[in-house]
Amino acid sequence: MAEKPRPKGNSKLLGLSALSASSMLIALLAYFRFAQITAIFGANWRTDALAVAMVFPFLVKEVVAHSFGSAFIPIYSRVMEKRGHDGAVAFVNKTISWLILISSVLVSILWFSSGILVRAISPNGSPELLRLASTLLKILLPMVIIATTNGILANFIKYEKRFTTLSLSGVLGLSISLATLLIVKGTIGIIILPVSVLIGGLSELVFLLVQSYRSGFKVSPSISGNYFMGQLARMAFPVVGGTMVGFFAPIADKILASFLPESSVTAIDYANRIKNIVLAVMFQPFLTFADLSFSAEAAKGKVGFLLDTIRRNMNTTSLVMFPTAALLTVLAVPVVSVFFQKGNFTGEDSRYIGYALAFYAPWLAQFGIGSLVSRAFYAQKDSATPVIIGIFGVIINVLLNLILVGPLGIGGLALATTVMSTAKTVYLTWSLSRKMGGLHLRLIAGEQIKIFSANVSLIAGCLVLNYFWPFTTEASLAVRFTQLLVYTSGGVSLMIIVLRVLKSTTFAMAVSRVTRSLSLKPPELH
Repeated sequence: MAEKPRPKGNSKLLGLSALSASSMLIALLAYFRFAQITAIFGANWRTDALAVAMVFPFLVKEVVAHSFGSAFIPIYSRVMEKRGHDGAVAFVNKTISWLILISSVLVSILWFSSGILVRAISPNGSPELLRLASTLLKILLPMVIIATTNGILANFIKYEKRFTTLSLSGVLGLSISLATLLIVKGTIGIIILPVSVLIGGLSELVFLLVQSYRSGFKVSPSISGNYFMGQLARMAFPVVGGTMVGFFAPIADKILASFLPESSVTAIDYANRIKNIVLAVMFQPFLTFADLSFSAEAAKGKVGFLLDTIRRNMNTTSLVMFPTAALLTVLAVPVVSVFFQKGNFTGEDSRYIGYALAFYAPWLAQFGIGSLVSRAFYAQKDSATPVIIGIFGVIINVLLNLILVGPLGIGGLALATTVMSTAKTVYLTWSLSRKMGGLHLRLIAGEQIKIFSANVSLIAGCLVLNYFWPFTTEASLAVRFTQLLVYTSGGVSLMIIVLRVLKSTTFAMAVSRVTRSLSLKPPELH
């Protein structure tokens, strides 16, 4: 009997377009969902309880899903090379089976120790806050198993280059979660938030299973080991340790925030969510393609091509992430006020959360480069180096928390994360350069300086406009939106002028690609 044909993968242009479009849509849905949360529940002790409850389920999900997910594509590439599609499907089944088993054990531990755990995260929390946090934590726990399975299935589809399908899965899960929230709203209190997350995750799981089946996947649970599973475990183990250590920093943030005024835990959590929504739009599609290209070139031993790809991606990332970070830093309060200030979310909440976001936002400037460098390590089956560097980074982060929380409050907690992450990215890049015999970063130094200089002008433009037309959270939404639009367009326009004057090749290439994609004419062949 002939093998059932599998769906064809997308081209790079179509795939990037699909991922970019879905990232925009997912971010829009995430924004609408988050805006509903802020409008219904505001910022208070109940939202503090939710932020506390989310810490450990998210930690376990990252430990299992992210750690093994980061190692999955490089090892999966080798399985495909050596054993073909059938061997790769068997590898996926083994990976999922082991991860479900591990996740189930960890979920059981969290369930029975929920009271102790929330008290550790919020030592200054009231009895009401701790009881609610424990209940919310238990409701969220099944999401650990769901998210873990979804992550591996998504990687399976990603390798098949079915980026349109991959895009739809995220949109579907978030859409159903948002619909659940809109239908139920506040009728059952804040419990609707973890419940809506679970319903969305289950919907995404069903969709990914159906789509994986179309690509030749068949459910066949197995916990037997083999050579490649051993490789996956050895590569993932350091990342597991690093992820667990890495969570000490955000845990320390919440512990210290619990001693600050009420809603401080919420302010840190909300600012971080806004930052992550922006990150999903601006960078996630690039990271998906970088992950695949790095792994493919490393698997074939193309070190020279890998170096060229890393440098090219660094420039492109800086062109996107530098202005994103700059705008979100200088316009943090206007952004929070325009997009979230309504219902129970007040102007005072906008100012407090915007204050935290202004210290978090510079983190975005370095995150893109740091992620690319980490992926380059993973592609070469070296997961230990990023983890070891990350451990030292966490120690520095906690020390900076203690130093900065006094004079800056929640802003100090956010600034500590930004400073630590930037230092870690610099050291990680230097380490990769040594490992690969030199990244030859001098080849891109000129471009990086041009991009940085253009963003200095962007910041200056926004500050000057704000000086002549000061922003206030008490103004009407129409006025606040107009001010934000004027600040942003003025700053970006000035940045573009400077990029053109400095003759940035990265900017010129980006404009050329956009122009070609909008044109009916095919690109010229050289």
